[in-house]
Amino acid sequence: MDKNDFLVNLHYLPIILFVSLPAVFVLTYVIAVLSDHVEAGFPYISDVATSAPESCIFAQFMNMIAALMCFVIYIRYSQVKECTTAFRLQASLPRWNYWALILGLTTTLGVSIVANFQETSVIVVHMIGAFLCFGGGTAYFWTQAVCSFYLHPLGCSLRMAHLRTALSTFCTVCFFVIFITGVLASLAYKGTNPQKWYKNDGGWELHVASTVTEWICAIAFCVYILTFTDEFRDIRMIHPKILCNFNRSRSSNEVLNESQASPLYQDQGSSTVT
Repeated sequence: MDKNDFLVNLHYLPIILFVSLPAVFVLTYVIAVLSDHVEAGFPYISDVATSAPESCIFAQFMNMIAALMCFVIYIRYSQVKECTTAFRLQASLPRWNYWALILGLTTTLGVSIVANFQETSVIVVHMIGAFLCFGGGTAYFWTQAVCSFYLHPLGCSLRMAHLRTALSTFCTVCFFVIFITGVLASLAYKGTNPQKWYKNDGGWELHVASTVTEWICAIAFCVYILTFTDEFRDIRMIHPKILCNFNRSRSSNEVLNESQASPLYQDQGSSTVT
């Protein structure tokens, strides 16, 4: 098969996600601060994407990033599936790989929900999206860590498996810290605008702990995605093939020719010219 029939250089996809996610966060943060929609302190990522125009920019870019994440997750799923078949690895690996695919797609759904349902508009849906994003993402990382150990030494190095386990552990701790301190801070809050949380509003320390942990956890997510770069270097994907039903097309053309040759069609054509 010719080289042009393959998609190559797939290792750039994790790099693009690693760069684009923080870039979108920083861009929306700067716009929100300059527009006086949030304080230049430690807001949640969602806080900097609540009001227009930054909310529109955030939603647009995060939708594209979510689609790209789906592609990366599917490539990883296909890679592990191929390694399982080629190397005849343990029978439990396909189950872990299957659940990794489900959890990964759930995470991308959460990313899209968080981006499109702002916390000031539909807080319940937004919180569900945040839970799917951070909770589903953490669970996905654990399944990938397990798959990495199964793939050692043929499809993954032991050091990479340990690194992914460490990142999964770190993201798990961050997940619980974000939600526990966030809930406690909300219970102690006595202000009127959570997007501008001041020290005298109550729960300031817990709020800062929650927001800082969220930003750190988001960076850890990006680093985890970046770990797929080296393994994606050896992957090629065949371009999708389009199959046409030429028999149906031929039949349609015959019907069209017969209709054009009919006296009614000729009469309509002559009247149109007149």
